[in-house]
Amino acid sequence: MKVAAYSSTSSFQVLEGLAEPSLELSVMHVGIEECKPFHTCSDPRHEYILHFVISGKGFYSARGTTEALGAGQMFLIVPEEPIVYGSDRFDPWTYAWIGFKGERAANILKKCGFVGNTLTRKISCTEDIVRCIREILDHQSFAASDLLFRESCMIRLFSLLAKDYEVTTDDIGFNPAISRDSVYAELGTAFIREMYMHPVIGVEEVAAHIGITRARLNRAFQNELNISVQQYMINCRMRHASRLLLTTGLSIKEIAAQSGYSDQLVFSSAFKKKFGVSPKLYREKGGEQADAVPVSL
Repeated sequence: MKVAAYSSTSSFQVLEGLAEPSLELSVMHVGIEECKPFHTCSDPRHEYILHFVISGKGFYSARGTTEALGAGQMFLIVPEEPIVYGSDRFDPWTYAWIGFKGERAANILKKCGFVGNTLTRKISCTEDIVRCIREILDHQSFAASDLLFRESCMIRLFSLLAKDYEVTTDDIGFNPAISRDSVYAELGTAFIREMYMHPVIGVEEVAAHIGITRARLNRAFQNELNISVQQYMINCRMRHASRLLLTTGLSIKEIAAQSGYSDQLVFSSAFKKKFGVSPKLYREKGGEQADAVPVSL
């Protein structure tokens, strides 16, 4: 059974190279590290990363601000943003982390308290968070059971953070993370995930289902997910098609039809634009030669 890259020493555990097969939300890597004094990191990342300080002290510098952090606090690394963080000289920190990406990531982070320019916050559930990360570390294979288990741990982790944020917010009715944009985006994505395989479903139908205009729905998607409604729908269809190509013997025409495309040529063109290869070559290469799909849009 193929397993992900796992490393472990007396002060370090990391599971990486996961590349989970989901455009919506994917675990990329997790770990726990007991850092040495002055241990610093400064390379921009291509995914979101949440760090949870278990003990000790350190600092986090991003967006022109440097903040001292300690146990019971966490910080967020945003893709492609310049950052520097490091451990204290006398009391170096130990932290756990999870790296992830996907179309839902930005919206979920808002519900976990990372609103506006917020990149750090206090939490009261560090032990439960670390437990989730340890459980992911213990499930290292690419078997369907481990893939689903890692995904369930990630969702549980976000649920803990969202609950912790709700408890610390004075009035949930005025919580800036709960907005009309958020509601519209949630309703829209839920409807698309249920109906994307039908060719007659387009942006107008999604907007009508929610009861708002097409422009209003697109604005909600852009504000919450940083993606258009049309692109989100295409991503859902492409994800479904890629799975069918690798797991079934259906013809390209049949897969196109089951992915919401009545025209095979239109489907093949959209697939190549997304993955960099034709559906036929994607199947022949087992998906390994396809260009990386942008999952954090």
